[in-house]
Amino acid sequence: MADRLTVDLVLLESISDRLRRSGEALRAAGAGRLRAAPDAGEATPIFAELLAQLSESSTGLAAGLHDAGMRVSEAGQTYAYEDTAAGQRISEVL
Repeated sequence: MADRLTVDLVLLESISDRLRRSGEALRAAGAGRLRAAPDAGEATPIFAELLAQLSESSTGLAAGLHDAGMRVSEAGQTYAYEDTAAGQRISEVL
């Protein structure tokens, strides 16, 4: 049947784990930690602002990766639960 849906729960959990670990690695690498701007002469304020924006963005990315990993995991658990429940309902009818 072409309309059959198959979900690989092990693969979903692997994707979830990779997303969460990537977020944690980014956070551990210094996401959100503002460092002193390099001495760039007259351009120092520009570099300071650029570094501040990069720091803020990397913090958001780290959080987003972790959140996406959690959502993928939750989706896999929901799918497994619903699939099991649907299978039980079908068995009851037969």
